[in-house]
Amino acid sequence: MRHLLPRFAGVLLAVAVIDPAGARTALQRDVEDYAVASCLANQDQAYLRDQGDGWASVIVQRAKGGLEPLKAVAAAVKTELAKGNMPVIRSESEPGKGKALPVLYCSEIVDTPAVRAAVDAAMKKLAASYRSR
Repeated sequence: MRHLLPRFAGVLLAVAVIDPAGARTALQRDVEDYAVASCLANQDQAYLRDQGDGWASVIVQRAKGGLEPLKAVAAAVKTELAKGNMPVIRSESEPGKGKALPVLYCSEIVDTPAVRAAVDAAMKKLAASYRSR
């Protein structure tokens, strides 16, 4: 085991040098962002729906591989949205009323277990396409 440590240390150092900021890969960016865009596209506010639809369209146009994995991500997002776990804060302008935070909710939806599982499964299915192009 000890003789392996220097080898792993070199690999870890190489990874840190190649990607010191921990930036997401194109695959991860596209799949996670598709989840967020799908969430926005399903909101009540017309502006958010429009932004979500536009963002999702950009991702579909640049994505590599089939669309089925992304459809599975969108389905997981819709299932999560149906649970109604939208964060709400108190409204400062209207005491006693809540203010829904759909942008916050959508930005964090990739961290819910079901959506994360769909994102991970989609990334696995699309990985070869992103490596080969």
